Amino acid sequence: MKVVVSSLLVLAFSLAVFSCQNEPVTPSSGFATSWEVNADAFIAATSQTTGDPFFIRKAVVNDSLLKVTVQYAGGCKKHDFKLVWDGTIDSSTIPAVATFALIHDGNNDMCEALPTEELTFDLLDIMKGNRPIEGFQAWVVNASNKEEALAISESAECGWTVETISAVCGTGIWDNQWLQTLRTEQAGGARSFLLQPVSVAAGVEIPNKPAEGTKYYIGVKILDNYEPNPDVVVCQAYPGDHYSVEITCIQPYE
Repeated sequence: MKVVVSSLLVLAFSLAVFSCQNEPVTPSSGFATSWEVNADAFIAATSQTTGDPFFIRKAVVNDSLLKVTVQYAGGCKKHDFKLVWDGTIDSSTIPAVATFALIHDGNNDMCEALPTEELTFDLLDIMKGNRPIEGFQAWVVNASNKEEALAISESAECGWTVETISAVCGTGIWDNQWLQTLRTEQAGGARSFLLQPVSVAAGVEIPNKPAEGTKYYIGVKILDNYEPNPDVVVCQAYPGDHYSVEITCIQPYE
């Protein structure tokens, strides 16, 4: 009997310790953020795989705040995210472009939940007023896999210039006709981002399905949890990362 009791006590103690070590943290304390202007750290983060794996679900810019929604494996420890910038703005394009790299440190979190967190960085603090008056595009590079996300300014006003592009067998309000931000030619090559238009805001009138290459001024809202109609067969062979969006404003390009 003593052996059984002792075994049960050891088992209970082991479970208590294991439970304590793997107790999920609350979302409000699930991550820590920091930033630095460091050209060497930026080059390292954008030229080779850096940090622990994660995914960028969306990036938006509202006023001076860059908000990046991330997802990662974990849930039992705080995760650290650092935004690094090399201090330069490419003004050879219209609009100008600032590129940031986001580095993830999971602090050896071995849990396998998939927390989703929104990270917030104040670009006024980071860029210290070094921004073009005409505005700029902010791109965020995932240092763990080198994927790039364009930070969209969600607005009811037509502030983005786009052109339609055939997305193979993608779906949307114009079937496979999606929207692509205007390509900017940079030293690293052409850069653009895809938007999948799947809904239209109340009171907004859209044209009939446009020809490929038609340009518009638009406003959009990113739809975080959009899922295609399960009754529609879609191969989803679209070319590249994208945001599913609601069109909040659309005007002909002039």
